[in-house]
Amino acid sequence: MFQQATSADVARLRDSLGIPQDTIALLYAPTHRDYRRTQRAHLDLDRVLRRLGPRYVVLARAHYWHEGPLAPASGGRIIDVTDHPSVESLCLASDALVTDYSSLMFDYANLDRPIVIHADDWEAYEAARGTYFDLRAFPPGAVARSEDELIDIFATDHWRGSRSTQLRTAFRERFCPYDDGRAAERVVRHVVLGETDLPPVVPLADRHPVPSAAAGLTRSPLATVPQPTASLPVTDRL
Repeated sequence: MFQQATSADVARLRDSLGIPQDTIALLYAPTHRDYRRTQRAHLDLDRVLRRLGPRYVVLARAHYWHEGPLAPASGGRIIDVTDHPSVESLCLASDALVTDYSSLMFDYANLDRPIVIHADDWEAYEAARGTYFDLRAFPPGAVARSEDELIDIFATDHWRGSRSTQLRTAFRERFCPYDDGRAAERVVRHVVLGETDLPPVVPLADRHPVPSAAAGLTRSPLATVPQPTASLPVTDRL
């Protein structure tokens, strides 16, 4: 789906979700926390949007074990897509993914669109559930360790800057070399049908997934946002 989608598909999906034109749509998709008895939102999405201004909207998709909505209604700028039947459609409609440790990042990376990691509880999550690798050491984009850092990453356009692009490129090379739209077909033909003459893998450099709707929007002017105490320069928060 990601490799065959067109700009018309993206426009249709955004219209169906009620995303205003000339806005940046962030898909917020956090994962479940095993170490907590109750599941709650890790971000105050209302506050995030107030700081970032009217050009941003959030597509909020709660984990199916999450209790209640991720955020209250916010004048149409927070769109609850928890019950939407197709997460692939939500990915195509969005301009960037904000997540924590969700496996959705591996699928989203195939779109070659910005990914921002909000890892405010890394130590607790790692101790409770365990991880396959240190996401902070090999992230798909900028990493925020607090809500204020996350706001700063978007306010300064670091989320789609050159360093974030470099990190995403390395992440795709490591985790997405075979996801060219025919990976499942090759598995079925080889494992189930016993075929050996399989479709060749399209190299990453030759894949051209549809750009996001905000790809052509101008960069945001720097916003005034609260800075975390003793924070690192934004280029070092990776």
